Amino acid sequence: MDYSNIKNQLINFLQDYLSKSGANGFLLGVSGGLDSAVVATLCKHAAPNSTYALLMPTSTSSRANLDDAYALCKTLEINHKVINLDDILNAYKTTLDIKNHHRLGNIMARIRMSLLYDASFNINALVVGTSNKSELMLGYGTIYGDLAYALNPIGELYKSEIFEFAKFLQIDEKIINKAPSADLFEGQSDEADLGYSYAVLDKVLEFIEVNGDNYENLIKNFNDELLINTVLKRVNSSEFKRRMPIIAKIS
Repeated sequence: MDYSNIKNQLINFLQDYLSKSGANGFLLGVSGGLDSAVVATLCKHAAPNSTYALLMPTSTSSRANLDDAYALCKTLEINHKVINLDDILNAYKTTLDIKNHHRLGNIMARIRMSLLYDASFNINALVVGTSNKSELMLGYGTIYGDLAYALNPIGELYKSEIFEFAKFLQIDEKIINKAPSADLFEGQSDEADLGYSYAVLDKVLEFIEVNGDNYENLIKNFNDELLINTVLKRVNSSEFKRRMPIIAKIS
């Protein structure tokens, strides 16, 4: 892929959207992970003096991720603020008696987006999303959590492409080489949640994008019923996430 051209297109996209919006800059959550590092870098190129970040760890967050997030903001010279989520999260856990990791992860994602939108109001900034195409197609995201944003520059890039794009952007190899994780709870892994590596999933997703989701064709090309069933179930059951909000049509 021509990542130089992609970089220029995405920077132009961000600058054009910002100009039309009347906002003063960009705001995103920086986690220390790959996707937010790529988006932060693009935003810094598009708006060098008006890109802002929130770092929102909990007591179970990876210290390495927080260190990488700090280092990225320092390298890019991005104005940033750290907000520890423990007090807010504990209030939810106590009130709702939440014990399930994934339920708590969804609440955490929505708390983070609430904080981003509150901060964005305060500084008149656009909240920028960090969801890649693989996550969007698989529905691997939280409605009104990480799937809530004003614009998303990397939504047309598969996770496999994000790895290569990050190398082109010269992002720290520590960030590129770490296992993908939303860091929603201790030991959480994206690929463990999904059941397959992004390298495997992306091949199926790319095939579906080009050739459609015909089951027989997929089995013929990949010869793995469990893989195909897993991907199709996720893609088909999460369509509402890609179309939200769904409005009823009245004739």
